[in-house]
Amino acid sequence: MCLALAVAGGCRHDGRTLRPADPNQRSSVSTTSPSTTADFLDGSDGANETLVGEDTLVAPTTQFGQTTLTTTDVTAGPSTGPLTILAPWRDGAEIDARFTCDGLNVAPPLSWTAAPAGTVEIAVTLTDTDAPGFTHWVIAGISPTMIALNEDTVPLGAYEAVNGNGDLGYTGPCPPAGTTHTYVITVHYLDATTELGDGATGAEVITAIATAEIASAEVSGTFSRA
Repeated sequence: MCLALAVAGGCRHDGRTLRPADPNQRSSVSTTSPSTTADFLDGSDGANETLVGEDTLVAPTTQFGQTTLTTTDVTAGPSTGPLTILAPWRDGAEIDARFTCDGLNVAPPLSWTAAPAGTVEIAVTLTDTDAPGFTHWVIAGISPTMIALNEDTVPLGAYEAVNGNGDLGYTGPCPPAGTTHTYVITVHYLDATTELGDGATGAEVITAIATAEIASAEVSGTFSRA
């Protein structure tokens, strides 16, 4: 394998090791070095969105049934403009069933603007405005230099809380039959580390996020079930 790869540029090993998988963990763990940052997003079409200016291209693509975000590393300082998060649907539009209990129920790919100055950790939450007490998704411990998450992926060093179903990680929109609920994905920029880990309750991590949050950005979507 290395001999073949040597032709394309050589075999490397960066010395990092993955944490042992939690028995309840369904997501993959990304070992990709986090991209540096982009200053702003150009619009609201999550299906074909890009980061523009002199920054980073972020375009969702699907291969082998998984949606990913292709990024190009750039060098940029902390964000000083509007903070935006991008999902695979327009803000306020219907959420693809793929990311719900009627589909694969996997966490969507996301991208967001560069962290503002003072950020030491990033967290992401998914909440239901019509059932605010239910934890759909809380992921924290994300490096402040990251600007994207691939579908159903936990970055190296990040961790997920227990959701409202008692499982670790993501559980998507699943409103009662005959109803429509509104969901909000929020990226939280924190000036202190949450200092928790896999297995913490959603409430515990959300409290830690609220204590350390210095800025945030959000995108909403709706989902209905027959």
